[in-house]
Amino acid sequence: MTRLNRRAWQRAGGFLLAGACAGACGGSRPRASNAEIEPAPSATTPVKSETSSSLSALREKLATGEALDELNLAAKGFGPQLGSVLGEAACLSSLSSLNVSDNDLGAEGARSLARSPHLKALRELDLGGNDIGDEGAEAVAEVALWAGLETLNVSGNSITSRGSAAFARGALSGLTSLDLSMNNIGDDGISALANSQLQLRSLYLLGCEIAPAGAKMLAQAKRLNGLTVLALSGNNLGDDGARALARSSTLQNLQTLDLCANGIGESGALALAQSSQLKKLKVLELFGNEIGSRGTAALRKRFGSGLHL
Repeated sequence: MTRLNRRAWQRAGGFLLAGACAGACGGSRPRASNAEIEPAPSATTPVKSETSSSLSALREKLATGEALDELNLAAKGFGPQLGSVLGEAACLSSLSSLNVSDNDLGAEGARSLARSPHLKALRELDLGGNDIGDEGAEAVAEVALWAGLETLNVSGNSITSRGSAAFARGALSGLTSLDLSMNNIGDDGISALANSQLQLRSLYLLGCEIAPAGAKMLAQAKRLNGLTVLALSGNNLGDDGARALARSSTLQNLQTLDLCANGIGESGALALAQSSQLKKLKVLELFGNEIGSRGTAALRKRFGSGLHL
């Protein structure tokens, strides 16, 4: 998915839940420092030269050796070479949070970043909207140095079930939050995640072409019994998928469940309202579904102000 389409998709009303879900996962920890590099190209300079100039400025800034705890380079348009520039920066050895989303890294940039011997302190990494594909996903998933990584966003990256399987079997054993939204991983990708060794607490799968079969796999995935947040907006779960989630004893620790725009009707709504398993659920997002008055009433009675229709 291109950067433009990714942003348009995120702006759609029912799909804004990801930010709300992120808040439900727990507050962010304090930062020692926060650096954001702002490129300052000339209005008359060609785009390629602008990018080259900006990368040179970034390389020079990093060469000063100033230690950083957090670095935000989102949507700068640096391209694949950004991976090399960051990967070679020894001053980033204490960096805990890196946002390089929407930079057109591609698989090449992701591989360069993954080869870095310096980024060993990373706890949060945002690679969203970089078209890294399955090759880039595999490179990232296999970085043993990132075993301490806790939060990873690879949304909107043209990743398929192959890339999903890489994360499921990869070296990122410390992951507690994974965002694979806006990647066509389908039910095969869900199958891989369901059998993963990851101990996830938050899983974001918005717009991933997941059908009822995928929902059933999630519902039965023993490895996902620690999930407190599950976001599934914009898939094809239908009533069958909603019923499977409602009956899941595995997902009984869920506190936030996003099922927006999933073709859920009265039957699925009633199953959620009458679930004997979702005892800890505090927030249920159901925007964009065709739920009638009976289902709505039952849901409001069960979830009160935690229900969003």
